[in-house]
Amino acid sequence: MAIGLFKLSYNQRKTLSVIFLVLNIFEVVLGGSITGLSIYVGVSISPLILTEKAEIDFVFVVYGVFGVNIMMNWLIGIKICYKCFNQAHKKSTRSLLLLWYCAGTNTVIMLIIIANMSRKVNKHIVKSMKNSIQSGMKSYLTDLDSKETIDTIQYRLECCGDESYKDWQSIEWMDDTMINTKSKEVEELRFDKNKLYLPVIPWSCCKIQYPMQCFHDPVQQTALANLWADAPDTITDSLNVKGCVEKMKAPLGWIIDLITMVISGITILHVITVLVSRILYTSCRNAVLLYDPEGIAPGWIFGRGDCGYARGKTLTEIMGITNEILEQRILEDRNKDKSRTRKGLDSKGSKSYKSNVTDDGIKSNSSKVGSSTVVKKRPKSELESVIEGATETEVSSK
Repeated sequence: MAIGLFKLSYNQRKTLSVIFLVLNIFEVVLGGSITGLSIYVGVSISPLILTEKAEIDFVFVVYGVFGVNIMMNWLIGIKICYKCFNQAHKKSTRSLLLLWYCAGTNTVIMLIIIANMSRKVNKHIVKSMKNSIQSGMKSYLTDLDSKETIDTIQYRLECCGDESYKDWQSIEWMDDTMINTKSKEVEELRFDKNKLYLPVIPWSCCKIQYPMQCFHDPVQQTALANLWADAPDTITDSLNVKGCVEKMKAPLGWIIDLITMVISGITILHVITVLVSRILYTSCRNAVLLYDPEGIAPGWIFGRGDCGYARGKTLTEIMGITNEILEQRILEDRNKDKSRTRKGLDSKGSKSYKSNVTDDGIKSNSSKVGSSTVVKKRPKSELESVIEGATETEVSSK
């Protein structure tokens, strides 16, 4: 019994081949989108991370590699589309199609596994970002690279600290070598007598569009130091108060969500592509078996002649064709072969070839020219073995 049986005309098979081609192109585009998103993370987001950068890069390199794998696999699918439609009777088509199924399915399974891990990966990346910013804040004045990175993040993203601007006031990013801790102003501004916590914030936390001067350092802005106590809203109005982790994780979050959706789309399209290619391939193959390449032929997802399966209705039973009709098709096909062979020989103008042609136009030494030129009634047992067995080995030997 054939699973997913469809009887297709030549035009329908042609339309199905176009659908097969379009599905492959869609898969290539989706694979390219995964690779593009991975490159975007590597170029735009990864450089902003100070710690665990290698691990994060590795995750998106894996995404990128699988994206390229998808593009290559379904670019090959375009070639397979041509072979299924025009060369379904060849053994190489069957072998290539099977190999393509295995490679594509393996890639999709790996992508599904990666997609399921994406949420955990996202949480790990957010944690790495937080650790990276906190580490950079602590070494802000002692390490030039950290200072440049933190300033770049805060200036470009218009953010401050890891969770809020107050993070700068709860870490010791300055020491007594940079500031006079014994001065009266510093003593008044300190939040903790044992730790050097001050309401001092880097200039990169200032709002770009603020119309007045930015209030970020009461130690240096001594004339306005009273504002920190009397008008705290004025201080916060001049600063970017939102943390940088929230703004950094937002694009990564939607990138991972988008990659997950793309992988889901690839999986669905892969299943559809496999089904379409099976129906197209078997219909084109069966059309050759029925000696009617441009006529109606059944196609299926799985049926007689696939993987040694020999149960269910035969091709003649499915199409309602008698053996006599099929035998007539075979004779007509061989007559066409004989006519093409005779024309080919005549065009060469070889005397040695002409001497081998008898009065009825059939070459006598047929074994030299090819068995396909001999008009010979095929025994019923042989006819049944081709049509009833319909194995792919027999098709490829035609």
